[in-house]
Order: sequence, then structure tokens, then C-alpha cells
Amino acid sequence: MYICVSLQGNIKSFTLNRLLLDSLEETLPLPCKVMATSIPGDITLHWSLVRPQKNIDVSSYSIGNKEEKQDQQYQDRTEFFHREMNTGNMSLKLKNVQASDAGNYMCRVVSENWYDEVMIDLQVTARGGESSIFLDDYAGQGIILTCKLEGWFPEPEVLWLDSKGHNRTEKPITINTKTPAGTYIIESSINIEPESDNEVSCKIINNMLKTASESRILISDVFFPTTSPWMAAFLVILFPSIALIAAVGYKLKKNNDTTSRSVTEKKTLEEEKERLLSTLETNKRTDQIAIQDIQEHIDRLSVELVPITLDPDCKHPKLKLSEDQKRVWLEPASPELDAASGALLVVGKEGFMAGRQYWEVEVGEKVDWELGVLSQSARDRVKREKAEKLPEEGYWSLKRSQGDIFSSIKNDKIEKKDMTCKVIGVFLDQEEGRISFYAARYMCLITTIPAEFSNKNVYYPFLSPRNNTG
Repeated sequence: MYICVSLQGNIKSFTLNRLLLDSLEETLPLPCKVMATSIPGDITLHWSLVRPQKNIDVSSYSIGNKEEKQDQQYQDRTEFFHREMNTGNMSLKLKNVQASDAGNYMCRVVSENWYDEVMIDLQVTARGGESSIFLDDYAGQGIILTCKLEGWFPEPEVLWLDSKGHNRTEKPITINTKTPAGTYIIESSINIEPESDNEVSCKIINNMLKTASESRILISDVFFPTTSPWMAAFLVILFPSIALIAAVGYKLKKNNDTTSRSVTEKKTLEEEKERLLSTLETNKRTDQIAIQDIQEHIDRLSVELVPITLDPDCKHPKLKLSEDQKRVWLEPASPELDAASGALLVVGKEGFMAGRQYWEVEVGEKVDWELGVLSQSARDRVKREKAEKLPEEGYWSLKRSQGDIFSSIKNDKIEKKDMTCKVIGVFLDQEEGRISFYAARYMCLITTIPAEFSNKNVYYPFLSPRNNTG
């Protein structure tokens, strides 16, 4: 996400100009904020959806006479933050988001001697149910397979693949049906002939979310109606029946064996059962931790890299910034500051109110640094104190001191981490309430810090090069 800033006189308004919602029927704040020493009492706020044919006046509000209007299409689905307008919060809460809500939204703030407007590109997408393949019909000597799924938006891409992951040569027929909710039902069929590649995969791709759902089957030759289609039906019934008979026979044998065991053998088996259950529970907890790590890694891969610039108005006076405001250093090094824990701060210009963001910080070979995320209130405190130290609360960070790595949670030391990497990735996930730090080169998770975020707050990247030069 990127920050759009415009300035008129002593009043500054800002908002995120790109939002991506990955599920429908949720509540989403469209952020817009006015920064001023005092908010004028004659402000009128207009939110509209910009369309090529005709704009839709989504909702409007006059602070002076407290008059509020809504378009019928958005009736009972929008809400202003009335109690926060005196602090400049002009955001609009959009409820029960639909596929049709996607588009460019304009936040326009008008006063007697001033006005400003900002645009938000709201992209809506939904990843529906998993795809499934089933035998639909027979066609000559071949069979017709159909892949079906529901609840996707926008229209996904459908690929039929062979055993090597290449596009199949058969020509599929795909029908996309739009539902009243705006999502799509996808049905794609393909004719598979005998002696062709019998491994078939149906892959559904959401190009906006960069995600996919894939179903794969291996077709036995008996399903092709070379002699009679009734043979395939017979075998479909026969194989499960044989498996059921075998299972019943095994159960009866097991019951007879159990009856004949001695009391001592039964006790031994109970002890072995308890041991296995204990091992299973331990493995289950280990697997859950591994699954969580994998899920965090997948979440991180689905987010684009956000460019970060440093704020020259919110840094320690002794820090120097490069011309493009991407690099920071202390020149020359100061022995006095070396002992000051958390000194020499610089905060990013970009702030984030919602969603997921990922950025990277190049730390090189430096043995002392601290980086992470701080809240709007913590940023204001840092700025007042000339960025000399971090506040006691309102921030989450990863710190390296004398070669050891620490988390800001109780200053815990992180063990068994190979920190020879020169770039640290920071993943701010306000949806799941966590901040993760990665060794960016290998995308190896260093640690994850849980955090409670407020959609009324803005969160900023920060960096402390401590007493490093260059």
C-alpha cells in the first residue's frame, strides 16, 4: 500500500490509495484523515464511487448541521466515525462488502476556505471453495471429466494439466455463471481418450490474490468404455465392496484374538496404547507449530514488497539520511551515544492503517541495530523527544546487540538463529494481529510477535542504527 499526501495551508489530509479485500461480506474501513491543529466546524464530508458513466454519492455528512445522507445502494451499509471527527478521522466504514463495491472511492473534505480530495482504489476478490473433479459422462471411447467450484471472484483462470504439469492438448469447455452475490460458479469439462496421459489435474487460479486450487486424479484404464460402460460401473461398485468385506473379516479376527489374550497381555497393550497416545499428542503439537510457521510464510509470500522512505522530520539530529531517504547513518560515531540503549531513531514516512505489508531493511555486517513497528502515539512521542529513545510501550521490534538477537517481548533472547544474513524482512499483519521478522535471503522465519492493532490507529516502520557508521 502507498501513502497519498496533499497539503493546503495548515491542513493536511492523507489516506491509503490502494486496498485489497480478499473475502466478501466483511466490514472494511476506507481510511481518510485530516491533520490539523483544530478541525473547522463547517466541514462537509463527501464519499463517492467514481464510475465512467455517473458517480455514486455513497455517503455524505455535514459537521455543522449534522446532516447525513446515503445512496440507496449503500443503505445501512456505511457508517462514519462521528466521535473521532474532531480529531480528523474522516474514514468511512463499509459493511457487508460485495463484489460490486470494487472501484475508485473519493474522499472529499470541503471547508469555507479550503478543500481537498483523495482517491482509494478498492479491489475486491474472493477465493471460494476447493475444486473437485468427477466423471460426468462417456463420449465414444473416451470419458468426460468435469471440474466444478463455487464462490470465486473475479473470474478465475482454469487450467487442465497432465502428469508433468503441462497444459493438456484436449480442448476444454468452460462455463462461468455469475451469482446474484457477484461471485462465480465455474464448470469446466474435458474429453479424455484411451491411451492418453491418464493423470489429470484441474487448476483454478485467482490472479489477483496469486493463489490457486488444484485437484488431481489418476484414471485407471477400466473406466474407459472399450467394451461396455457397464463394466466400469460394475468395478466402481465391486472394489469398495471387496474392501468392506476385508475390513469386516479383519475386525472379527481382531475381536477373537482380543478375547483369547491373557490379563497380563491386555495390561501390556494398555500401557503401550498410553505411550503411543502420548507420543501422538507430542507430535501433534510439533506439527501444529510447523503448520503455523508454513502458514505465516505463505501469508508473507502473498504480499508485495512495500517501498519505505525515511522521514527527515522524525529522526535523531545526529543521524544523516541519503538524498533518496532510503539509507541512514551516524557520522562520526559518538562514544556517548553508544551506551544509550535504543538511541538514534528514525521513523518511516509511510504509515499503515489496515491489511498486510512487507518491507526489507539492509543491516549489512552491523552487530548493533534495532528495527520494527511503532504506533501513531509512540511515533508522536518519539518526535517530541527528538528520537533519542523508544517509548516504554507502543512498539514491536527485533534487536541485535553485541551479536545476539532479542525480541521486544520481555527482551527475550532468540536462540539457535544463524544471523549472518544482511537483510531483515518485516511482515506487518494487522489482519491476524502479528509482526514477523525474516532472514530475507532465505525467507527463514526468525520470530513472530503477537500484537493488538486498532483500525483507528496508524503504524509506522522504524529503525535504529544505534552507534554504527555508514
